[in-house]
Amino acid sequence: MSTRHLPYPHDFEVNRAAAHHEERRRQALKVLDPDDVLAVIEDALASEPDPAKHPLYPMVLWLLDQALTPGSGGDFWDAWKRLALQAIDQLVDDALAEED
Repeated sequence: MSTRHLPYPHDFEVNRAAAHHEERRRQALKVLDPDDVLAVIEDALASEPDPAKHPLYPMVLWLLDQALTPGSGGDFWDAWKRLALQAIDQLVDDALAEED
């Protein structure tokens, strides 16, 4: 017996809790200040005890000794992008936790 013609409401499979959470995240993202994101990134970098894990480390090595092969621009971009996304997620999570 086929069930493909059963009339389901248009919102039958909508996860209202997930939709509400996503809307809260969108609203929290809208009010983020770039200065706050940069401050979180700088704090994360300052708290890293191993300088070799800093995203600028390979570039500085290359600038200090031209014989070294420079790092990939993609790797450089990805490292900074990862830091920025982590900072944004942290700030959004903090904002949502304050609302609860």
